[in-house]
Amino acid sequence: MTELNIIWFRRDLRVHDHAALASASAAGGQIVPLFIFEPNYWQRADTSGRQFEFAVESLADLDRALRQRGGQLCLRSGVVTEVLSRLHAQHGIASLHFHSLGNTPAEAEQDRQVRTWALKVGIPLREHTGIQYSISPHSDWDTAWRRHMRKPRIAAPAALPPLSIPSEGWPIASDFGLESDGCPDRQTGGRTNAILQLRWFLLGGGRNAGKANLSITACEATASRLSAHLTMGSVSEREVWQAAMKAQAALVTDGDETFATALHRFTEKLAKRSRRVQASARVSLTDTSLLPVDIHNREEASLADPRLSAWTNGKTGFPLLDASMRCLQATGHLESSLRSLLLSFATCHLWLGPVRPAQVLAQLCTDFAPAMYYGSASQVIGLSREAPPYIPNPVRQSLSRDPDGAFIRKWIPEIAELPDQYLHAPWEAPKSALSAHGIILGQSYPMPLVDHVAAAREAKRRLSPDGASRPLPFHSIARKPLGIRRSTIGRNMTAKRSGHSPIQLSFDLQSQA
Repeated sequence: MTELNIIWFRRDLRVHDHAALASASAAGGQIVPLFIFEPNYWQRADTSGRQFEFAVESLADLDRALRQRGGQLCLRSGVVTEVLSRLHAQHGIASLHFHSLGNTPAEAEQDRQVRTWALKVGIPLREHTGIQYSISPHSDWDTAWRRHMRKPRIAAPAALPPLSIPSEGWPIASDFGLESDGCPDRQTGGRTNAILQLRWFLLGGGRNAGKANLSITACEATASRLSAHLTMGSVSEREVWQAAMKAQAALVTDGDETFATALHRFTEKLAKRSRRVQASARVSLTDTSLLPVDIHNREEASLADPRLSAWTNGKTGFPLLDASMRCLQATGHLESSLRSLLLSFATCHLWLGPVRPAQVLAQLCTDFAPAMYYGSASQVIGLSREAPPYIPNPVRQSLSRDPDGAFIRKWIPEIAELPDQYLHAPWEAPKSALSAHGIILGQSYPMPLVDHVAAAREAKRRLSPDGASRPLPFHSIARKPLGIRRSTIGRNMTAKRSGHSPIQLSFDLQSQA
C-alpha cells in the first residue's frame, strides 16, 4: 500500500505562499493535492451557482499550476472525514497537511472532527494557522498581524510528483442542487485573474481610492475588486500586503501623496478584513443563519412575501436601493456600504426578520465567506446588543452617494430620462415631468413600498425604546481624510524598518506559473 502525503486545499487555492503545500512537499513521497466538494456547504441557503462557478474557475487555475509542476489536483465529493477515511483505507495516508479555518462554528467543528479522526487512526497532522484573534486587552493583534505580513513569502515548489491515485470528475452546480442564477458581469475566478487585478490596482487603477466623498460610480471605478479572490485564497493576504507596501514606498519616493495615501488606506482595510473574519468566530451565533439572535423578534419572511420579492428584484420604488440590488444581481459585487443599506432597509423600513434577507444577499455575493459576511451584517441590521442603530434615509443616501445619478441611470433605465431633481425620488416629480418621459409610476417603475420617513420613525421607536441611537457604518458619507503628508509617510516607514528586518518588497506579481 502506497502511503500518501495529503495536502488538503480549502480556501487557499494557490501554490505560492502556501505553508501547507510546502510542508507536504518537504515530506517527500507521494503527494496528493486534494480538494473536497462538500454537499452540506453547497446546499446551504446562502450559497449559489455564481459562487460555485467562481470556485470551480479558481480550482481549474490551481490545477493548471499543479500540472505545470508535474502534479494534479485530486477531486472528491462528500463529508471530509468520510472522504479521508476511504482514502486511508484504500491507499494509506502518511500525513495530512492543511490550513485551519475555524472562523465560524461550522468551520471550527470541521477542524475539530478532522483532528479527532486523525488522532484516532494515528495519522500525523501538519495544521497551519494564521494570526489568531485575542479578546485580551493586553494583546496587540495589529502588531502581530503586521509581523506576519513582513515574513518572507513561501516559494512554490518547483516540481511535484505525478498524482498516484485517480481523481473524480469535475462536478457541476446542479450536482448540489444549485441553479444557474444569471450573473453576466461576474468576475472570473483564479490566481491569474487575481494577479492581473492586483497589478491593475497598484499600477494606477487604485490611485483615487483614498479620496473622500467619492460617488458610487467613482468608487466602483477605483475599487481593487480583490475580495472574491481573497475569499478563495487565490492570492494570500501577505502577497497583497507586500505588493501594496512596495508600491507605496515607490510612490513616497516619487512624491505621489494621493496614490500613497490610497494604498495606505488599502493596507489598513486589509488588516481590518482579517481581524473581522477572525473576530466573527467570537460572536454568539445561531445554528442556522450565523446571525446573532434577533432580540426584536421581527417576522421571518417567506419567499412568497411581496415585500421580500420586491426588495430582492430591485423593485422597492427607491432608485438607489433598486440600482444597488440590480448591480449586485448582474455583477456579483457591490461595495459594502450599499450592501449595508439594502439590509438596513429590509430589516428596519420593511421590518423583516434578518435571516431571509441576509441569505438572499449572501447568495448574490461572489465573494461570500460566512465569517466575513455575517460578521459585517451583524453590525449593520440592528442586531448588535451594544446600542440600537441609526436608521439611514435612502433618499438622502441617494443624493449624497450618487449626486449626478450616473449609478441609478445605469441600472434603472426606465427612469433614466428624469431630471436630476426628481431622479432620487420619482414619486415627487410632477405628472407632467413623468408623462414627458413615458413614466407611469406603478407600471413602468414601482411606487415606493413604504413611506420611508414614517417607516424609519417606527423602526427607530421599536429598536430604540429608550431613544438611544448610533450611526451605522454607511451613515457617514464623508470619510475623514488621513492627512498624511509625504514626509510623514516616509518617517513612519523608516521607523518601522528600524525595528524589524527589512520588509520583503521584491513581489513580482506571479501568476500560478
